[in-house]
Amino acid sequence: MSADGTPGPGAEVATHCAYCALQCGTLLRPSGPGVELEPSPDFPVNRGGLCQKGWTAPALLTTPDRLRSPLVRGPGGELAPVGWDEALDLVVARLDRVRETYGPDGVGVFGGGGLTNEKAYALGKFARVALGTSQIDYNGRFCMSSAAAAGNAAFGLDRGLPFPVTDLGDADVVLLAGANPAETMPPLMRHLVHPRLIVIDPRRTRTAEQAALHLQPAPGTDLALALGLLHLAVTENLLDKEYLDTRTTGIDAAWQYALPWWPERVEQVTGVPVEDQRTAVRMLAEAGRRYLLTGRGVEQHSKGTDTTAAFINLALALGLPGRTGSGYGCLTGQGNGQGGREHGQKADQLPGYRMITDPAARAHVARVWGVDPASLPGPGRSAYELLDALGTPGGPRALLVFGSNPVVSAPNAAHIARRLAALDLLVVADLVPSETTEL
Repeated sequence: MSADGTPGPGAEVATHCAYCALQCGTLLRPSGPGVELEPSPDFPVNRGGLCQKGWTAPALLTTPDRLRSPLVRGPGGELAPVGWDEALDLVVARLDRVRETYGPDGVGVFGGGGLTNEKAYALGKFARVALGTSQIDYNGRFCMSSAAAAGNAAFGLDRGLPFPVTDLGDADVVLLAGANPAETMPPLMRHLVHPRLIVIDPRRTRTAEQAALHLQPAPGTDLALALGLLHLAVTENLLDKEYLDTRTTGIDAAWQYALPWWPERVEQVTGVPVEDQRTAVRMLAEAGRRYLLTGRGVEQHSKGTDTTAAFINLALALGLPGRTGSGYGCLTGQGNGQGGREHGQKADQLPGYRMITDPAARAHVARVWGVDPASLPGPGRSAYELLDALGTPGGPRALLVFGSNPVVSAPNAAHIARRLAALDLLVVADLVPSETTEL
């Protein structure tokens, strides 16, 4: 260890696997041209275990196509390496030209849920202060934005998982809706050995195979099932009435939405048998320590926000959130999907979940940044709308992409590829070439 606290040559480095939101602890040691990896035995999330993604993560350090210098597309259309000064000067000159011609909103910025908190914060500040553009969003809009909207509506706050995953190990019952952690987050399953699992998933996944009860709704009917479970909680007198009276508002309005979804109708629409519906609600209502967790399968629908809100209402009706040993949470997917939106990449938010339309929030952030609040742009286009507007009249003519590959990950990807190709300037910052860098 050097005097400034940084690891010296050959030293073991404690770090994390950055693939998913678990951020499992790992230990790295130099080994020839690469590194040797082992799981951190003391990190509480993975407890000495890793999945295939964690074991293979160091391969990124030695992958043959790792980008080690900027590439600029020449007159012949080929990408060629150049020095950093030349590349940065070129980008700045082209951005200045676009801004002079089309104004600050002529430049867009598209971030990613894999950026660290610090990078996400810096990217949002760069967009709004240095570029002065409102046209910034990130790829997390395609996954957790439904849960974020539902969380804000229910709690006034978006906190994906407001408790440590280690708490799940002490639960008696855990309901997983639209999540398959046995395949997407295998180390999480170490914390789900003791609880009895209720899994809601149209497929018989590896997670569902470990469940005490597997509810298999027809694809796209999650909302009907969630409302049906709330209906049963009310009609079978399973509500936590003291909790509802002292800590919530709106149960009567929620009941009006659930009222038409009696068990037999839910079975007809979703295919989930009435008795399985009843069993699920009773298991969750009668357990001592219980959690309700939602994932992407619940959110990625045209009614994703409504579906997540319905599951949140079920959790509230049973008195889960904010109670020791129980709770509601949303499993984050990307390595920093939560921090990515919490630190200023979203089109409508400043760092710290401050709404960009809130005068007090604008004044606070402007004071921290040392700028005039009036100089901060207003809300911009959200992710798909931003990409859809590229190269169009009134839309951005230049786009900076950081840690994302929208040619593959964006909805209507072929159309988005055409929009990207219509830009005057496309700059991509990534570790390796991608389908987006090919443009």
